[in-house]
Amino acid sequence: MKKFEYKIENFKTHGAVKLVLTPEHEKKMNELGEQGWELVSMNSILNGRNFIAVFKREKTNLG
Repeated sequence: MKKFEYKIENFKTHGAVKLVLTPEHEKKMNELGEQGWELVSMNSILNGRNFIAVFKREKTNLG
């Protein structure tokens, strides 16, 4: 049976009126992807000022 591990990241948006994620956020997500993490969920909180992203990857060391 496959086993997974999970990682939660908090991304703070930028901008005063139009709240956006930045190229730095994209860079971080790409780094996580290179490490084998897959984005499975992303939700806005605090009136869109923060995004909580949940990543997962298959465990490789099954002990």
